[in-house]
Amino acid sequence: MLSKTYHLKFPSLDAAQIAAPFVIEALGNAIPSCNLSGLNVLISKEGDVSINVFFPSVNDLKTFEKKHGGFLDTMKKTFLFKSTGFDGVCIFNFDRNEDAA
Repeated sequence: MLSKTYHLKFPSLDAAQIAAPFVIEALGNAIPSCNLSGLNVLISKEGDVSINVFFPSVNDLKTFEKKHGGFLDTMKKTFLFKSTGFDGVCIFNFDRNEDAA
């Protein structure tokens, strides 16, 4: 499984909370069109937003980058934040199904 990770550093928790719905909407729309196999969006009390997007294949990752890869540029027109990120290969992922608990 392939992964794309973004880390967004906002000046405050309030700023991150205002921006988070935009992230969720922009990337949530990519779920069906880019065949995402997983999406996690986390927010910290310090105002950081971490985003992990999972793909079953390289083609799905490329489709995502083509269709939705510019979401950070769009956000930078409205929100003040610093961003880092990387592409990676998922070496371990655990997600307990709620039905199994």
